[in-house]
Amino acid sequence: MSTIFNKFALKGLNRIGNIMVPRNGQFPAFSETGCLEHVDDIVSYAPQNDLKDLNLLLSILSFMPGFVLLWLVKTMTNSHHKDGKFYDIFRMLDFGLKGIILGTYYSGKVGINFKGKSPLQVIDFSINRIEV
Repeated sequence: MSTIFNKFALKGLNRIGNIMVPRNGQFPAFSETGCLEHVDDIVSYAPQNDLKDLNLLLSILSFMPGFVLLWLVKTMTNSHHKDGKFYDIFRMLDFGLKGIILGTYYSGKVGINFKGKSPLQVIDFSINRIEV
């Protein structure tokens, strides 16, 4: 499914994505959309070393218990209100993971097996392009 991330990294990204974007009303959970099938489009311009490191981190996180992932996401989210080099790492991780997760979720692209409304359909968003 991905030429950049291994299956464990994709599993970790799905798990974190479900914490950041859970099912809510008409909005499907991150993993339900299958949007992760298009993750390579989002990260294709990232430096190879960063992707290699992210692949390793996400692979490790795929094996972590749920409470560890919840702690990580809460710490990343709250790191913007704290000072110190320790929190700088969590801020960068928060920025990067949210970019990938929200970028794929709201890209308008869903997995081939997804049958519901995409997030863009739920919010009734469409771009009207007028050419002159």
